[in-house]
Amino acid sequence: MRVRVSKLVLAMTMVLLAACSSNPPAPVMSTKGSTIVETGRVTDVRDVTIRGGRPSGVGSFIGTIIGGVAGSKIGSGTGSTVAGIGGAVAGGVAGQRVEEAGKSNASTELIVELDSGERRTFRVNPGEPYRIGDAIRITTVNGVSTVARY
Repeated sequence: MRVRVSKLVLAMTMVLLAACSSNPPAPVMSTKGSTIVETGRVTDVRDVTIRGGRPSGVGSFIGTIIGGVAGSKIGSGTGSTVAGIGGAVAGGVAGQRVEEAGKSNASTELIVELDSGERRTFRVNPGEPYRIGDAIRITTVNGVSTVARY
């Protein structure tokens, strides 16, 4: 009976140790360094203005301070306080508008019909001389596309 129990313990130990073993890691597939080249024709060219993202709040903050100080110089007592609050609100709004205006960029958009029939839009630097009908090559490396005539 003792031999039987020790054989059972030995068998269970072997099963548990086999379950703990690991397989070698699978090879890792990567697209690092992948390049895709597509060709097509320009179907539309237009100049656009791209507005920056969300304002940082610096323009509003500075506008609020300047507006509040300037407004508080008007009148005296309660009138000065009311004018200061009004100046702060107006200054904050004006400061935000100034900041947004400073974050806009001019760009040129190309609408391209690829040889596959797909239509895509690309932004290029303004002044680059693309015309409707130009044959172009789109090279995409790691997700970043560049457009060039060929």
